[in-house]
Amino acid sequence: MSSSTTSLIKPRLVHLSGSGPDLDHAVVERGRELADGKRPSAQPPIGPSSHVLVVHTGTSTNLRWSADGRARRERFHRGQSLINPAGWASRPRWEDDVELMLVAFDPAWLEKLADEGGFRGTLEIAPDYHRNDPFLAMMVERLVLEYEQKGPADTLYAQSLVQAVAAHVIKTTASRGAGLAPAPSGLPPRVLAQVTDYIHTHLAERVALDDLARVAGVSPSHFTRVFRTSTGQSPHQYVLGQRLEQARRALLSSDTAIADIADACGFADQSHLTRTMRRHLGLTPSTLRTDRTQAATTGNDDTLAFEA
Repeated sequence: MSSSTTSLIKPRLVHLSGSGPDLDHAVVERGRELADGKRPSAQPPIGPSSHVLVVHTGTSTNLRWSADGRARRERFHRGQSLINPAGWASRPRWEDDVELMLVAFDPAWLEKLADEGGFRGTLEIAPDYHRNDPFLAMMVERLVLEYEQKGPADTLYAQSLVQAVAAHVIKTTASRGAGLAPAPSGLPPRVLAQVTDYIHTHLAERVALDDLARVAGVSPSHFTRVFRTSTGQSPHQYVLGQRLEQARRALLSSDTAIADIADACGFADQSHLTRTMRRHLGLTPSTLRTDRTQAATTGNDDTLAFEA
């Protein structure tokens, strides 16, 4: 664990853990950001010098920011993330104290990595202030945990994982200098918050499209389109991703029977959870449990594979 007590990514954060300067072209941290109004100083008028990836790890809360001259507001749940490109002064303001995992990338290094990977044209990282990407959140969590274990971090492992996170960001976020197109209309932030809150409250139950559309106050066919516009996922993909993430966390943090976890996360039974986890994460609940036990014993930890 890093001995640094000051955030190298956002000085206003309460620094909890991190890599410090150990990584050549990135910084990894866990920190706590105070709610808007509690901060000791104003935010800087310019954006960060690095590309900053932020993953929310606490209870659900709202984030306000400015983009294209407009004020925005979204509801964030555990595991959801945002990407603030270098130079973008979005001035994010959380409505409650939040715990965050952060990765900052050196822009020149990220561009070099993109070139080596065959990316053509000028690399531009598009701002994305409300991402639903369980795979990305999982990789960042494992990276942060590497610096929170007892003893020194495995630098080679951490550097490899930083490259994997960076490659995923390039693949899913980068553009070739075309700029940002106006976003199509989706659900109003308040309505989207009501829908996602409903989903998280009812993950253990059958979540029907008609019920979600009723919460949003639109027809089921219209709901599917505007939900995808707002989240980048279909309602089914979003619900499945949240169920998998909840099951994964329960498997790693408790000794609850797998069948009970499957039931609590909305899967039909243990076999359904096993099939779904194998398809999307590339491993079974039993394997995840075994890996957790071995990691706790040996200190080793391997990155999970993900299949879309």
